[in-house]
Amino acid sequence: MATKPDTTPPSADRIEYLQRRRTRLLYIQGIFFIAWQSTYFAWAHAAEPTRNVDHVRIAAYVIWSIALLAFVGTGGGYLQSRAVRAILNDEVTLANRRTAMVTGYWVSMLVAIGCYLLSLFEPMSANEAIHAVLTAGVGSALISFATLERRAQGQ
Repeated sequence: MATKPDTTPPSADRIEYLQRRRTRLLYIQGIFFIAWQSTYFAWAHAAEPTRNVDHVRIAAYVIWSIALLAFVGTGGGYLQSRAVRAILNDEVTLANRRTAMVTGYWVSMLVAIGCYLLSLFEPMSANEAIHAVLTAGVGSALISFATLERRAQGQ
């Protein structure tokens, strides 16, 4: 016998808890994502051939980037019910998400310009430039979204 889905609306305390948890997660993921990428630039990868472990590291970076972009783009919460997601993604959150994505775009463009200017004086591979642009864009979007959400929550 199939059970009926729970149609009772979530409590205000539960929604507030989930909003604050999402904000903390955004900050933590944004800071870790940017900090973790410092290892990429500290590693002397251009002088040595690519190893299998390097392929794993690059694949993990790409998967993490896609997951974080999906989180910023949709608000996450896929483990929550549709009703909870609808409440969590209210008009203020949607506006904050749009602002964060615009911030990520502009930061990406500024870093791209910086990479172009740097390449005039210092050799830079396409992988390094792409890595810098993607890291800056995703990280700034996450931190911007978290900051806007925290401000909206009155923290």
